[in-house]
Amino acid sequence: MKIFISYSSRYRDLVERLRLALLAEGHEAFVDRAELEPGETFDAELREAIENCDLFIFLLSPESVAPASYALAELALAQSRWRHPRGHVLPVKLAPTPIETVPPYVRAVTILEPQGDPVPGIVAAVAHLGPDRRRRRWILLAVVLLAAAIAAGWLWKERARQAAALEQSIASASDLCLGGTYGAGWTRLEELAAAAPKSEALAPARQDCAMAWLRNVRIRADKQTFGDVVDPLMPVLVQGLATAQGERAADLRAHLGWADMLRGRDGDATDPDAHFRRALQDSPGNVYANAMRAHFLAQRNREEEAAAHFATAVASGRDRAFVRELQLAAWMWRAGYSLRALRTVNEMRVQNEPMSAEWRSALWSRLYVANLFSAEDDRAFLAALPGVDQLATFDWLFPKPRSDSEMAQWRYIRAILQLQAGHRQQAIAALEALRAELVAAKQPGRTLDLTQRALLQAGVKKKGP
Repeated sequence: MKIFISYSSRYRDLVERLRLALLAEGHEAFVDRAELEPGETFDAELREAIENCDLFIFLLSPESVAPASYALAELALAQSRWRHPRGHVLPVKLAPTPIETVPPYVRAVTILEPQGDPVPGIVAAVAHLGPDRRRRRWILLAVVLLAAAIAAGWLWKERARQAAALEQSIASASDLCLGGTYGAGWTRLEELAAAAPKSEALAPARQDCAMAWLRNVRIRADKQTFGDVVDPLMPVLVQGLATAQGERAADLRAHLGWADMLRGRDGDATDPDAHFRRALQDSPGNVYANAMRAHFLAQRNREEEAAAHFATAVASGRDRAFVRELQLAAWMWRAGYSLRALRTVNEMRVQNEPMSAEWRSALWSRLYVANLFSAEDDRAFLAALPGVDQLATFDWLFPKPRSDSEMAQWRYIRAILQLQAGHRQQAIAALEALRAELVAAKQPGRTLDLTQRALLQAGVKKKGP
């Protein structure tokens, strides 16, 4: 037979082997060696070769079906000659090619997908398309179907292997992200998304990573802004909203609001509350919508509303550690919220929740020293909790002085809380011992003055000079 081979230049070496193999079988094979640039006129010899050939072999690959490819132009000539490709056109897949890019004319016949070296398979298929095509058509069909069945089995196994590998890669990247290595985990998930854009498992993993990173953003102000971190994450959350409903939609919307709050620290004028309110419409009890909106409202001096949202967030039971972080940050934001902070810490003690060393340090100076040592009037602070809870919370936070420099303050504050808890004798003994040591060490100052005042208020007369 006279055979025309249409192909992409990427497979020039393979086509040359195929041409020689067909010649050895007694066929005439025409191969375009020049491959004209798109837009040039067709060479008359090529047009004549297609018009006179018995068989048109179309080597299918992403390059051969690319827009404006020369192979597609050759296929158009073949289509103008044969209205239907059956018995005239032999498409052969050399590389995985998205089916939607394959011309319908080619898909009208079974595409040969040889395993291993494609040359022998193509030569065999050509042999069955000889002069007696009607008789051999069924044989070719059987060969193609067998090859397709084998390929389908192999493809199924390969897809299963790839799916398992992708699942493992997603899990590893998620572990990195949710474990605190946000940048590395996010980068790996983005690489996987580029390699497998249609993976359904990747979308929620990317969203979870983005939300976790937003909840724990840390930057160095001299090297980056919040926007540098936040901006690449927001599109993933927006995409997730296209299909999310209920609790998941509320999670995504709340984090979009939180992203706007973070960008606001860079000076961007944004209104995160619109996202928070919409999230609460999706799920009124959503932990993130409530906690984040509470933090937002506390910074705008809307204390009662903030407290209500924090209560709902705590009651949800989800991500309690994050809720407490926001709650403490909000109540420590201004001195007027110190009673809220004290009650929050007491709740954490009662429920045996963890307290970081960083927060213990902040609570020591900004809560206890500020309200029981530096303040002139400590009555409101002492009345915020029952005396027994006051003492228990202090002992939970600071079972012993954190340093020698804080020893005197610690002893004074604890004695005051002992008095409040009804432990009068122990408190007076502690205050008298502290006063004696300060006098003996000749250390006048606020600690001694406060100790003297506490003893006088407790009905103990001043001793010594």
